[in-house]
Amino acid sequence: MNKLISFFLVSLLLVAVTTAQTSYPNLPLEFTADVQIQVETSQSPFPMPSVSGTLYYAYQKLVQRMDSTDPMFGQTITTLDRYDQMNEYNYASGDCKCSQISGDMPLYTILPGSTFQGQVDVNGVASDQWQFSLSSSVNISLFVDPSREVLTQAVMVVSQQGTTMTSTITFSNVNTEPISADIFDVPSYCSCPTPAPPVIPPANACPGNPPSGCDCAPALSFCSEVNYPIASADDATTVDSMVEETFNNFVSFSKPTTACASNMKSFLCGTLFPLCTGTPSIMLPCANLCPSCSCGGSGNNTCASALPNTACTQYGSGFC
Repeated sequence: MNKLISFFLVSLLLVAVTTAQTSYPNLPLEFTADVQIQVETSQSPFPMPSVSGTLYYAYQKLVQRMDSTDPMFGQTITTLDRYDQMNEYNYASGDCKCSQISGDMPLYTILPGSTFQGQVDVNGVASDQWQFSLSSSVNISLFVDPSREVLTQAVMVVSQQGTTMTSTITFSNVNTEPISADIFDVPSYCSCPTPAPPVIPPANACPGNPPSGCDCAPALSFCSEVNYPIASADDATTVDSMVEETFNNFVSFSKPTTACASNMKSFLCGTLFPLCTGTPSIMLPCANLCPSCSCGGSGNNTCASALPNTACTQYGSGFC
């Protein structure tokens, strides 16, 4: 379950919402953007060298690519993250190194419970600022261009043991047109083993027969229909409480209909308790858990869920 908490933290860093204070519109989950990444710490009077480049991002296809310039040597380096394979490829000038991905794909989407803080200028763009406080020591501020409903900046401030670390990602020239599939092709000179597709465990795998490397969840008070294998049962009750708090914040803020609230609960539980298959593969929530159908929005193509007819996490009997 530590992996789930890691996913939750990554999701918070890249949460985005827009000006509507009574609803959370879905943001595009496939886009290209110029990005600049800057990390600063209170222990050093000088910021670390910033990293600039072009980000290609397609969440539902579980792929992202970053073409960046080495701040020390000026060489262009490509990092291709294939979360569908759980492989990362770093290549430049015909050389390639590959490694297994151990974390979760960043999620650029709404997190219910963020609060509107007004408007701020981000590189000449009047951006709505939204804030989410994970704890007293972790605060996330997100800035959105309300005219296009795209993220302009994400800032996370972590204060711990007298040290403050600020991570800033700035987005510009965001293009939401579909990305050509060959952008995410692995170069022929990258020779890395590709894992076999995951085998979906049978419906009766829990409570007694989860796949190797998976656990069956204990009885949960909020996400009570997690009756399938998960990565670890160790912190399941903690994550369950976090999901419940996030859901309650959403209900308090948005005043949703009964159908929307029920749908959002299923979606959050399916997101934070992904199905475990015994492989590193990510199991996104199934498309029928997407809350767009009952909470408003433009459909599953802008929801952080699996594409239809792909392996996914089903919570309960689905919704839409």
